[in-house]
This record gives sequence, C-alpha cells and structure tokens, in this order.
Amino acid sequence: MKTKRLVWNQVDKSKITLNSLVEEYLLVCRTEGKSPKTLRGYREKLGRFSRWLEGNLGDFTLQAVRTYVGELQRAMKFEGHPYNPVQDKGLSSVTIKGHVVVIKGFATWLYEEEYTGENVLARLRPPKATRKVMATLSETEINRILSSIEQDTLSGYRNTAVVLLFLDTGLRCAELVGLRMDDLFLADQCLKVMGKGQKERIVPFGGSNSKGLLRYLNLRPQINSCSSVFLNRDGGPFTENAVKMVFERLAKKASVPRLHIHLLRHTMATNYLLSGENPIKLQRILGHETLEMTRRYVDMVAVQTAVTESKQSPVDRMRLKKVLGK
Repeated sequence: MKTKRLVWNQVDKSKITLNSLVEEYLLVCRTEGKSPKTLRGYREKLGRFSRWLEGNLGDFTLQAVRTYVGELQRAMKFEGHPYNPVQDKGLSSVTIKGHVVVIKGFATWLYEEEYTGENVLARLRPPKATRKVMATLSETEINRILSSIEQDTLSGYRNTAVVLLFLDTGLRCAELVGLRMDDLFLADQCLKVMGKGQKERIVPFGGSNSKGLLRYLNLRPQINSCSSVFLNRDGGPFTENAVKMVFERLAKKASVPRLHIHLLRHTMATNYLLSGENPIKLQRILGHETLEMTRRYVDMVAVQTAVTESKQSPVDRMRLKKVLGK
C-alpha cells in the first residue's frame, strides 16, 4: 500500500518551536548579506521576544505581539541584560519601534516561506517614535575636544585624525574602522567607504583632514601587514568599541558630557547644509538610501537659520499695549 505523500501546505507547522524558526530566519539574513551589526540587532530583538513567548509557531499571534509591545513599554532600560545594570528609565520609543519593525519583518518572512497562511502581523502598526531635534556640537565644544587630545603621541595624532574625519565626512563608526589603506586617496582628498547594504561610495574631505591624516600616517607603524588605516596600540585594527572608549574619555576630559560619535555626523551634516551645499550631495556623502533622513537635516537647518536671522519675534513686531509694566 502506497503512503500518501504530504505536501508542504498540509503539514501542521504550528508545533515548530519559535526558536528554531528564528535561527532559520537569521541564517537566511546572513546568506543574503546582512551586516554583522544588523544580524546582532535581529538576534537580540528576536531572541528577547522568543524568550518572552516561550512557545511554538502556533503561539505567534497578533494579540501575543501586542501584549509583548505593552511589556516593552513598561520595561526598564537594560532589564535582563547580562552585563549592563538596569537603569531607572524605560526604553525609548525609538527602541520599541525598532523591536516591532524587526518582529514584523520576521512575520513577513514566515508568510512568504508559507510557514503561516497569512501575515500574522499585517495589521500591527509600529508605535510612533518621539522625534527629537538633532543636536550638534558648537565650535567652542569642538575646540575643547581637539585641545583635550595629547598631540605629541601616536595615539594623539590618530585620535585627532579620527575626530576631524568624522566632522568632515560624517562617516559612521563601522565605516571608519573598516577603512583600508587602499581606500584613501590623499592626492584627490577623498576616500572609498563600504556603507550599509554593502554599498560603496566616494566621500570627499578637506585640506585640514589631509594634514591630519598625513601626520598620523607618517608615524603609523609600517612594520606589520595590517591594512587598516587606524590601528590600536598593539598594531591591530581599531575596533568600534575602542573608538567608543576614546570618545568616552574625550567627553570627560573636554567637559562635553553629551559627546558621542553620531553627534559628529549630525554636526557635519548641519554645517554642510549651512554652507549652502545641495541636500542631494549630502545624501550621497552620508550614504542615505532615500532623502527622508537627509530631509531631517534640511528641516533642522531651516529652523536654525530662522532663529539666527530673526531680528524680532512676531509679538515684538506687534503694537500691543504694555501689559508687563514699564
């Protein structure tokens, strides 16, 4: 007697553990070329959700995810983190939105691979994220940061070159540490960078950066075969964590506690537009896929310009009766 062969859509997939599906999804994302940083984010967010649900595919429902989002909105920052202590503040709306976007992407994949008969989270909308005004560094703060760097050491030359390069190009931290010697074109004052989505772009820089880079490169150890532009004390490639530690020390030493790497990217973008440059050119330099993010800088510059150029406020222009006394 012949056994009936089950076809895929007849298999009961509701009993498959969510953990195993998450691992399969991450494997697919890896083979599709997602960056290590993106994969770490996916694993952290999906892992947290999977541990919370502790169930199978059949337990993956719209109601369950909505309940989970409510849990996130009540959770404290670093709650359950293996290393960082819990902070007395909740997760930001941006962080929660990021979790929802990743889980929705996972749900879409489940549907496309026919693990589910419908997109379970099709009706789930990510919560609105608070949209804050992007801060920038003032020239006074930048001078304090540069003055706090010891200029007579190799690490000092390196750190100066790093700060200036961030301010002049708006590179992301991963892009900077990924620079290789073959990516630098000092004579043409530009560099080649591998950005998000494994997309290369050419980024220009100015004369001050050329001087800073040359000063560092003339002292950079040449005896090892490491091709990275920026090296650590042992001659190995500079890492993202090492760069972050440098900026933490600079923040304290320069008395600029709000200093962080991405703040330099915001500063570069704002100053670029304030100098009258085209937003389309800025989009290409920063590596934005769409103009949406670049437009935030345009809006910010418009407000900043209005504030600095305005001579009188609307009320000051009116001929109102004096109500505040003489």
